[in-house]
Amino acid sequence: MDIIHIREDDEAFQQFLTSRLRAFNDVHSAHHRAIRNADVPVVQLKVERDGQVIAGLFGSVYWGWFDLDRLWVDSNHAGERIGTRLLEEGERHARALGATQVKLTTFSFQAKAFYERFGYEVAGVLRDYPPGSDYYMMTKRLTDA
Repeated sequence: MDIIHIREDDEAFQQFLTSRLRAFNDVHSAHHRAIRNADVPVVQLKVERDGQVIAGLFGSVYWGWFDLDRLWVDSNHAGERIGTRLLEEGERHARALGATQVKLTTFSFQAKAFYERFGYEVAGVLRDYPPGSDYYMMTKRLTDA
């Protein structure tokens, strides 16, 4: 058996590995099998001012979860409650699509304290990732409120 170090970026090899992992997951998880070809609903919100995007949110809903992938507010508009409004509206849309929980990730230099103010809890942390910072997975149970 030879282990070969591939020195260049090999997209075909990466796709090969992805296809093999997906095939394994499909055999062992009915949830993965069902979602593979499903039309996964997304929540996309943006805020524009003077024709420029100054904030946005993107996430998808599957398995009863809102996977909040991105929430960004231009730093020139900090303190205007735009992030709060986006988060609340995103959660509302996710609930309407059947989500009962939310998951997201954030770094210690990003928005951990912001999410905690809205009831998000740390589910896991990678310390010193990247060096000098921490990486958090956070979750929240959605209510009907």
